[in-house]
This record gives sequence, C-alpha cells and structure tokens, in this order.
Amino acid sequence: MQRVIFDRVTKEFDDGAPVLDDVSLHIDAGEFFGLVGPSGCGKTVALRLLAGLEWPTMGRIVVGDEDMTYVETRLRRCGLVTQQNQLIDHLTAAGNIQFPMEVGDDPAHAVVVAARLREEAQDFGLEHLLHQRPRTLSGGEQRLVQLARAVIGTPSTLLLDEPLANLDSEASRRLRAEIMRVHIGRGLTTLFVTADQTQAMSLCDRIAVLFDGIVHQIADPIEIYDRPATVRVAGFFGEPAMNIVPAAVHLDGGRRFLTVFDRVLSVPQPAVDAYAGRSVLVGFRPEDVVAGGALESSVSVCIDTIEPLGHASRFTGRTEAGTSLNGELPGRPPPLGTVLDLGLRSDRFHLFDPLTGDAIAHPLTT
Repeated sequence: MQRVIFDRVTKEFDDGAPVLDDVSLHIDAGEFFGLVGPSGCGKTVALRLLAGLEWPTMGRIVVGDEDMTYVETRLRRCGLVTQQNQLIDHLTAAGNIQFPMEVGDDPAHAVVVAARLREEAQDFGLEHLLHQRPRTLSGGEQRLVQLARAVIGTPSTLLLDEPLANLDSEASRRLRAEIMRVHIGRGLTTLFVTADQTQAMSLCDRIAVLFDGIVHQIADPIEIYDRPATVRVAGFFGEPAMNIVPAAVHLDGGRRFLTVFDRVLSVPQPAVDAYAGRSVLVGFRPEDVVAGGALESSVSVCIDTIEPLGHASRFTGRTEAGTSLNGELPGRPPPLGTVLDLGLRSDRFHLFDPLTGDAIAHPLTT
C-alpha cells in the first residue's frame, strides 16, 4: 500500500475552463478514500489523472514518495474498475482477467499466468464463468471479472469509478463485499468515485466532496453528515436531503432568535450573534422534525409524496407559503393530502452564511 497526494492539481478543458481547480488531497496508505459529488464535478477526471489516462494542467500527483504526474499508465501499478463494461469482447472472462499479465515490456511466463488466473478465479468464485465471453455475463459478473483483472497484477492502488452503478441490489451487495474484502485483505489504497452519497458513507474511511471542480470538504462520513462545511455539502449528503430555508436573526436580552416560517424560535449557538439584523440559511434534517411539538415551533405541511420504510415513513410536503419540506416520522405513513402539524427542533439547526454558503454553526450536540 502507498499514500497518494494531489498537490494543488488543476485540470483545464481546451477552452481554459477548469474541471478541477487547485485540488489538494492526502490519501493515507491503506485508506479507502471517496471522491463524491454530482455529475460533472470532476471526480472521474481526478481518478483518470491518478491512473495516468490524462495529465494535469498544473500541480503534482505523488504515489508513495515518487512523483507520478507524467509517468505512463503501465508503470503506475493501478487497478481500475468502472461502471462501463471495459472488458475485451472477443476474449473470454479468463482472457480478460489474465490480460494485464500478458502485455507490456515484460509479460509473465504462461505457467505463472495460468497459476495466477486459477488463484483469482477461485478467490472470486468465477471458475464456472472463465470460458464465457463478456456479452453472456450479467452486469454483476462483468464487474467481478473487472475486479479480478484489476488485482491480478498486484497493484498498490485500486481505482473504482462508480463500480456499483446500475446493478441490482443483490449484485451490488456482493460486489461491495468483494471490494472491501480485496481492499482490506490485499492492503490496497483505494480511490472510490461515486455520485451516491449512501455508498460513500457505507464504504469510505474519508470523503472529499467536490462541486464544480472545487473541494468543499474532506472528512470522515459521520463528520460530513453531522457538520457539513457548506450549504451545498449539507444539501447533497442525506436521504432525503436536508431542508434549507432562509431565516432572520435578532437578539433580545442576551438571547438569540430566528424567524423561520413566520415562527420565532430560540437558538443556542453563539456564532449567530454576528448576524443580528441580517439573514442566515437554516438547515435541518428530515429526521429532526417531530409530529406536533410546541405551538410556537410548529408549521403546517400538506403531504405530497410518501415513502414507507417499514420502521418509519419519509415524506415531502408543502407549507402554507408553498415551501417544500422533507420529513421522516416513525410508523405508518399518513395518507396523501394529510395536513400535519410538524414541530421544528431549533436545537438541531445547522446555520449557513447566505452569501458564501459556508457553515456558521451546527447543533451543539449530535
């Protein structure tokens, strides 16, 4: 395993527009590190730069203690798995798995190749598929063949570009388990690219969240969920998304108040004092709304959609002013069209600067 460093890396399109803008990352040796963000944020480009499939416009990429910025792909000891079928169609599964050992300046001896193929096939449970061609394999089987091919050459870094996308739940669970088994068992440094924040939170040691080529936050998954650094991170992490609404701030007798949905609520965070007489953005998680609640903190919401989960029910609704609101309550879902009186827990508010989007304060307890 080796550490990976992105040192102020910028990648520009031909027209000069940056797809990555001054990105710095320090990925520890053996870490499972996620790059997360919406489509077009630059996360796949970062992975391609690490793989040597593209070169940065500025900055350095270091693997271990070696500057790999402009080193050829074949010398980087990277294994790659993508959501697309990157298998060679005219080769069997066996031919695809062993392909990395048969090419390059120093191909392995046939006996060695056969032995390694047998080991990997047994390890991944692919023996019965070795003579099949990619087009006859399911999506999950194709990804497993890709994963076996990625690690047969004993890489130090495993690169995963949306590997769980477009798989059914069973295939996704199996592949996720195999990825973690390989990552831990073989001592790999893994870079995992995804737009699915749920996958990232369940797999990654740490996550870098990107928007428009800029890193907004680097932290472990729970830190990102509990203490998002910007309002964009807050809105991206969580299912359903965090509610973000404007609020006016005023102070009275040493106490702090926010006006939210025309309700005046007391808040405990001292950082809000600097915004007295101005506005902030208030964020609160769907699970932090409560049925009923104190009259001064409640808001009426008409239910538009419901999602029963068994132990709880998610819903979206609209306030009397037309503001959309996400919520989650225990038990069975209310009928569509029901008007609920929902209490807002001001002690669970996240506060953001409306101009910069940066976090001002988070709940004092989690």
